[in-house]
Amino acid sequence: MATFEYRAINRAGAMTTGTMDAASIAELFEQLDHAGYTPLSGREVAAAAGRSWRDLLTPEPRPQDITGFTLDLAMLLKGGVVLGEALQILGDMEEKRWLAKLLRQLHVELAGGKSFSQVLAMHPALFPPVYVKMVEVAEAGGRLEQALTGIARERQRNEQLRSRFLSAITYPLFLVCAAIGVFFFVMLYVVPQFEGALQGFRDRIDPSALVVFELSRGLRDNLDLVVLGAAAVLCAVLAAKLMLRGRSVWISLFARLPITRTIVSHDLTLTFCRTLSVLAATGVDISTSLGLIRGVLRAPGAGAEIDHVIADVRQGSRLSTALSRRTLLPRHVVQLLRVAEEAGNLPEAAERISFFYEAKLDSSLGRLIAVVGPLMMVAVSMLVAWLIISVMTALISINDLLV
Repeated sequence: MATFEYRAINRAGAMTTGTMDAASIAELFEQLDHAGYTPLSGREVAAAAGRSWRDLLTPEPRPQDITGFTLDLAMLLKGGVVLGEALQILGDMEEKRWLAKLLRQLHVELAGGKSFSQVLAMHPALFPPVYVKMVEVAEAGGRLEQALTGIARERQRNEQLRSRFLSAITYPLFLVCAAIGVFFFVMLYVVPQFEGALQGFRDRIDPSALVVFELSRGLRDNLDLVVLGAAAVLCAVLAAKLMLRGRSVWISLFARLPITRTIVSHDLTLTFCRTLSVLAATGVDISTSLGLIRGVLRAPGAGAEIDHVIADVRQGSRLSTALSRRTLLPRHVVQLLRVAEEAGNLPEAAERISFFYEAKLDSSLGRLIAVVGPLMMVAVSMLVAWLIISVMTALISINDLLV
C-alpha cells in the first residue's frame, strides 16, 4: 500500500486534488471512479519526501470544524441522503480548503469499499476512538444518524465546557501579563527619569528606597540577557509541550493544588459518566466502553484505576462493584450507578450524573475566578504601590537633605 497524489474532476465539474492510499495507480483510479470522480493524473508520493510545504502550511481542521461536519452529516442523513452523496455535498459546499480536502478523502475512501468507521479510523488525529467506535456500532445497528447526532451534541457540550474553563483562566493570566508589563515599563522607562536627581545623594538615602533604582539599573545593564532568558523559557515551554503531549502535565499539577484539586475531580467524574452514557446508549459493551473511557480521562492515575476496573469486569464483576473497589469516582456516584445497573437504566443515570457534575464544575470554575481574579488584582496593585512608594520615598529623602 502506497500513498498517491491525484488530480480529478468532481461531479460539479471542478478540479480537485488530494492524496489517498492505494496498491497501484489502477486501484487509485478505480476508487476515484467509484466515488464519482473523473481521474486525470496520479503519482506515488515518495515515503522519504514527507509532507510538502503546502501541506505543512495548511492548518488541520479544528475540533469545532469536526463537530460542525458531524452535525451537518447527521442532518443530511436524516433528510434521506445516502452517506456517500452526503459527503460529496458537504465537500462541494465547504469553503475551508483543509476541511474540503478531508471530506473528499473520506468520500473517496468510502467509495473504495471501506465502512464509514474504517474510513474515520484512518484519521485518528481528527476522529478519536470513542467517535469511531460509536459509528461502528451504529452502522451495525442501522442507527448512524442518531449516533452522529449524539456525538455532535456531546462534542458541543465538551467544547462549551472547555470554553468556560479557558474564560476562567484568561482573566488571571491577563493580570499576570499586565503586572509583568507594568513592572518592566516602570523599571526601564519611568525610574530612569528620576535617577538623575539621586546623583550625589545615593549614600545618604535610606537603602530600602534605593532597591528600585538598583533593580532598574541592573535590568537596563543586562537587558539582552533578560530577553534571551525569556526567549529560552518560552522555547523550553513549547518544547516541553511537544515532548510531553498526551501526558497531561498541567492536569497533574492542577490535581495537586488545593484550589484546583476539586475541579480536576469534578472533571474526571463528568467525563467518565458522560462518555459512559453515550457509549452505553449506543450499544457498546461495558468492557469496550471502559477501554475507550481510559483514553479520554486525563487525570493522573486514572488510567491505572480503569485498568483494574476492566480486569474486574472481565472476570464477571458488575461495573459498580468494580468501581467500589477503587477511588476513581466518589462513593455516592458509584452507589447511583449500582442502583441504575439493577434497574437497567445505566445510560440515563450516567447522563443525569454528568449533568449534575457539569453544574458543579461550572460552579467551581466560577468560584476559582472569583478568588483568583481579586487576588491577582491585589498583587498587581501592591506591585505598583511598592514602585511608587519607593520612588517617592527617595525623592522625599533628597528634599529633606536639601532643606
